[in-house]
Amino acid sequence: MKALLRPLLVLIAVLALAGCFRVDGELTISTEDTVSGEVTAALDRQSAIAQGRDPDAFVTDLLDEVAGAADSGVTAEPYEDGDYVGVTLTLTRTPLVQISDATSGMLQITHDGGQYVVQGDFSGLAQTEEEAADSEDSQPEVVPWQADLSITFPNGVTEHDGELSGSTVTWHLSDGTSTMNARGPAPGGGVSWIWVAVIVVIVALLATLVWWLLRRRSEGGAIAGLRSAGARMRQRHAAARGDATGRISDLGEDRSQE
Repeated sequence: MKALLRPLLVLIAVLALAGCFRVDGELTISTEDTVSGEVTAALDRQSAIAQGRDPDAFVTDLLDEVAGAADSGVTAEPYEDGDYVGVTLTLTRTPLVQISDATSGMLQITHDGGQYVVQGDFSGLAQTEEEAADSEDSQPEVVPWQADLSITFPNGVTEHDGELSGSTVTWHLSDGTSTMNARGPAPGGGVSWIWVAVIVVIVALLATLVWWLLRRRSEGGAIAGLRSAGARMRQRHAAARGDATGRISDLGEDRSQE
């Protein structure tokens, strides 16, 4: 766990002190109580240089930190888009508890009472900068920052304060909006809306089948009754014709004898 904590804690600390920065992350919660995905953290190159910091040295140091923790399940690649420079961290089946520890509690993903609960509060980034400014006997300055984070739940989402698309919640955070909350069913913690829909369809099909069978049975009974009644009528007609034929024949025979 310590191997994972060090690179992420270094990342947060340096970003909070190095000027304007941004974080982009896409994480997926698995039913094994782990998280996988990517998080890109980058700082504004010009802002860092203006503060006397070397952004390239920051990237090199962080890459070395991650390389020294090869068994932590986290890998890193350098990131640069012209204005920002940083790293992209890849998490592979990272236990939920390590997310909270590695971010000093800023982001917590827990399995609680049959639900996955996501809680984030990044207001500490601004506080960290203010404390640093106070320690340098200068006026505190809130560092502009931005975080776009997406988290995908395994069994749907029941509550959230972000933007929902399917089972994924996305938050656009900054120094003015720094909290995030969401929750969704965990294994054994409830039935997702997909299964509810499936159950409804199955019940409807069964009801239709039962109705069809009862109708066929009723129609079959009525047809059998009609056929039986028709047979009886034919028998009666046949018997009546037979009796009449006999009586006529008897009359013919009597006349011939005379």
